[in-house]
Amino acid sequence: MTSDPLAGLDDVPWAQLHHSYGRADDVPGHLRAMQAGDWEGQYPPSAQLANHIVHQGTRSQAALYTIPFLVRMALDPRLVNRHRFVALLVAIAIGLDNNYLPNGYDPREDRDYLESMRGEADDWARWIAEATDDEQRKQREKSCEQVLIDAEAVVASYDAVREALPALAVLLTADSPELRAKTANLFAWFPESASTSIPLLKGFVANEASPGAAATGVVALGLLGDPAAVPFVESYLDDPVVELRWASAFALTRLGIADPAVVDVLIQVVARPPEKTETMSFLSGSYGSLAVMALAETSEATTLRAVEAMLVGLAGCTGIERYHDRYYTAHRLFTLVFPGEPAEAPQAFGDLSDVQQRVVRFIADQDADGWPTGGMDALRRWKVPTGRSDLRVYVGNV
Repeated sequence: MTSDPLAGLDDVPWAQLHHSYGRADDVPGHLRAMQAGDWEGQYPPSAQLANHIVHQGTRSQAALYTIPFLVRMALDPRLVNRHRFVALLVAIAIGLDNNYLPNGYDPREDRDYLESMRGEADDWARWIAEATDDEQRKQREKSCEQVLIDAEAVVASYDAVREALPALAVLLTADSPELRAKTANLFAWFPESASTSIPLLKGFVANEASPGAAATGVVALGLLGDPAAVPFVESYLDDPVVELRWASAFALTRLGIADPAVVDVLIQVVARPPEKTETMSFLSGSYGSLAVMALAETSEATTLRAVEAMLVGLAGCTGIERYHDRYYTAHRLFTLVFPGEPAEAPQAFGDLSDVQQRVVRFIADQDADGWPTGGMDALRRWKVPTGRSDLRVYVGNV
């Protein structure tokens, strides 16, 4: 490849486009820094650009216009860290993956929302006409315009990335395992392309040497939701590689299969997940948290056996680097064991079920480093104390 992947960059009217921090005239600088491959400061240019055009998962107007350049840079073998370009394409397509895990992405929801916004034009016009003065009218006009721009950006960005999938498929055989894995991750979010993606992902998984990357491909097959992938995915459920067993169990639950063998694998992984690697990037590489998400949707989720496994996994989520694992695991576990609003809140610790008592005892035994960071609202709804000293008094550990 001899052409410049950023050719035509200055032809885009960036100053007329907007992102989360205002005018998008700084986007070319971020793209050029990404192409150069070096930076100063804590965050790479791809992360800096993501913060502007998909801030906290919100896809902006400017995001759409970066897609052709990101695709060409991802395909340019002269560049380094190309997996970061593909990761940014994932973010532009769907936002934050934790919003769609463990079930995958359904583009119809965003399309329906856009159509509903367009269908409310008459209501908007009446609302604008009811403004009390010119300043309020302008504010309302701007607000309505921005809602529509944002909704259109979401749909257009997703469709533009989908159109690039055939060109990006070659990256499934790239030299970098991180790049191969991130490309498999990208394919997971486009169910309308499943008929062409599934054969590609099957071939990728069958030939992949990296356990994390192969597991990513299996998870992608599950998230696509096509029953045609079941026999292939199921063949890895008893694989000697733990990452592939985990991926098979997770994917099978997405495909409607949660038999005892699947649940057994999930319980094993919940308690003792594989180490994170750069090649499994769903939910920032958290095997355990994803296994909890899948297990939470099975009929075995609130059995003492499953809950004990989740508590073992939660106990292992120590240190700042495991903060998100602790959050996701605690949130799912506590909301499972303390669901919704109780018809009548228990008056004392002894009024709780055996499983609820086990969870509360676990929390009461934790020190500051192991204290859960998510799901405590579920306990509050059940009138269970959430302060450390109060909880220990409640349990009787005083």
